[in-house]
Amino acid sequence: MKFLEFIKKKFRVVIVDSEFQLDKSLTYPKEVLCFVYKDISTGEIFRVWEKDQLHSANNIFDFETTLFVCFYATAEAGCFMKQYYGRPPFVFDCWTEYAKLYKNQRPLSMLAAAAAYQVKNLMSVEDKEANLNLIIKQDTWTKDEQLRILDYCQRDVEQTEEVFYGVLKDLEKKCGDDYEILLDQAIARGQAMACVQKTQLNGIPVDNKLIEEFNEYWPDVKNSVIQRVNKKLNLWDEDSKFSNEKFEKLVRRIGLFDDWPRTPKGKLQIRSETLELFADTFDEIKEVKRIFNLLNSAKLAEYTISEDGRLRPFGGFKMFGTHTGRCAPSSKWIFGTAKWGRNFMKPSYRSALVYLDYRSEEPFVAARLSGDKKLMDAYNTGDVYLATAKLAGLADDNATKETHGEVRVVFKVLSLAVFYMMGKRSVAKKLKKFNYSDSESAGLLRTFKELYQTTFDYMQRFKDDAAAYGSVHTSMGWSRFFPDGAKINPRSIQNWSIQAESAEILRNAWIRLTGANIKVCAAVHDAFLIECPIPEVEDHIRIAKRCMVDAARHIVGGTIQVEHETHYGNFKQDAKDQEIFDLIFDEINKYKKIEKYKQGQDVSQKMVRGISVVC
Repeated sequence: MKFLEFIKKKFRVVIVDSEFQLDKSLTYPKEVLCFVYKDISTGEIFRVWEKDQLHSANNIFDFETTLFVCFYATAEAGCFMKQYYGRPPFVFDCWTEYAKLYKNQRPLSMLAAAAAYQVKNLMSVEDKEANLNLIIKQDTWTKDEQLRILDYCQRDVEQTEEVFYGVLKDLEKKCGDDYEILLDQAIARGQAMACVQKTQLNGIPVDNKLIEEFNEYWPDVKNSVIQRVNKKLNLWDEDSKFSNEKFEKLVRRIGLFDDWPRTPKGKLQIRSETLELFADTFDEIKEVKRIFNLLNSAKLAEYTISEDGRLRPFGGFKMFGTHTGRCAPSSKWIFGTAKWGRNFMKPSYRSALVYLDYRSEEPFVAARLSGDKKLMDAYNTGDVYLATAKLAGLADDNATKETHGEVRVVFKVLSLAVFYMMGKRSVAKKLKKFNYSDSESAGLLRTFKELYQTTFDYMQRFKDDAAAYGSVHTSMGWSRFFPDGAKINPRSIQNWSIQAESAEILRNAWIRLTGANIKVCAAVHDAFLIECPIPEVEDHIRIAKRCMVDAARHIVGGTIQVEHETHYGNFKQDAKDQEIFDLIFDEINKYKKIEKYKQGQDVSQKMVRGISVVC
């Protein structure tokens, strides 16, 4: 196999697998049990029992000359770092390359991939489960059990080796024979997975005391909080029971009745996804959504705090979780639930949290990919939405965010509609708040497209090429392949390149930030949360911004804008979300005072009764 021979000329190729126990959030190895390695050139196998041994940080292999091959690299990278071996720079992750080839076409597990490549002597699901139980559910292991675990790990190494050969053949078949580029791109994805694991090891610092207080008292104050929020809406009764009739009146009053989705029985839907359609542009619906979020919060059970007191997305960030290559963590974590919950984030002692965000990333990437000079010039003004309003003649040259805030929001809605594939009806629904009729909304959308015709021509060509060639690719080789003869939904591919290249920028920035020893605690769509010592805050922000700007320049060219906000105490949100958080704890503090008073009364009464008995 030519690709394999090319790789072996550049690296010592070592297949590696590890066995470990995970933390509560299932994101990082709490305890490493063993490694098994195989040098594919010599056939030599190394079996290392790590648990309770005194050889931590003694690398068997030279990281500068070894390519580690594994299946789902966050696991092995995490074990290397947990044992103080460091973060390996050269990783070939069979899972990411298999996902590149077959995502949304095949199951992506190790057993599924091994079966697809007809690997012999596959371990049964039952045997795998039995071995995993042995690893996960014990704290000590006999010599025989250690050997059994090492044998199991070695079988995974052997399966990974066969999957590796299968993936290499498929990469040659489907992606060409430029082995230098194929290998560099695969290593970049492997390195991104290692950086993800470094972030998962870092975790997010949170105010554990405040979270415990919320969980303890929320059931007692939940109803009073909802009643306070409900005062303006009056959609819930005193027992917090929702009135569909009153909700219908609200929807009629704000002019959304004809457009609101219905249940099969004809009632107005009140699912979270439905409310989300209108929450951005209608404050009343946003308030309704907030109350439903509060009603569904029995406690912050979705915040699974790890043993070290820090927070991670349950199950990890799941890099390449979507077909565009973006991360797809569980929605039940601090950046996936109601925004007021972010107030629970709090930097460690003598540290600060900094949130760094790519400004208007999609318009920037679209302009760079399409070569749309007009869109790029609008972006370079510092406010692409207001600049677009000016080009459309709906704001004068002296307009600012303060003087023309509403029209700016209108063009932000139009921009998001384009880059997130909303149709005319969806746009019309969102613009109703601003008193635009359906035909006026359609006219604005048409104007937007005419202004940036170069971008839309590019997006059309991209869709045509996807249909003609049956595949799409980013500049760094992340791909989406369509089965032969499959009908391609144009909406699913319309903005694929914009979203996928944005994901490439984030991954490249992640690698740069981690390499610069910036403590990345989380990645959120097009942003990073970092933690830094207070005396070094400004230096870290400067370095982090440079990494993020350089990443965008490396992937698509041009100079992207990066914003930041710094938090020295608990995170603060915009006024509305901060108001909810403050209201909740106002009710908790009231309840605690009442309870303390009641306890004092009980003690006084007991004392009085005691005196009476003595008398």
